[in-house]
Amino acid sequence: MFFKNTYRLVFLVCFALLTYLLLMEMAPSNNGSVYKDKLQHIAAFGGVAFWGLLAFQRYPKMVMLGLAVFGAVMEVLQGVLTTTRQPSTYDWLADLVGILLAWIVVVLWQHGWNKRRG
Repeated sequence: MFFKNTYRLVFLVCFALLTYLLLMEMAPSNNGSVYKDKLQHIAAFGGVAFWGLLAFQRYPKMVMLGLAVFGAVMEVLQGVLTTTRQPSTYDWLADLVGILLAWIVVVLWQHGWNKRRG
């Protein structure tokens, strides 16, 4: 029970931080590559998905679907609520890659964990 509650707290903190980072105004940057931006999306959504999948182990499909919808909504809101950011389908696809990679890591980790225990 302790770990589940800890996972949920970490997930909520990461989710709130991600929401803030996705909606904050940013100065235009010409020195970063498009790949760096996509890697940041993969890492951010992968991290949040990792903690979400641990926190809500009974509902992995709901966690993944919820984060996928959240990513799409955030892309739309970036175009509506900010003046320095634009929505991007490629950013959303990077979000999906991060979510999928997190799911793979959690499944492999849990499979290995169960093998050691049993």
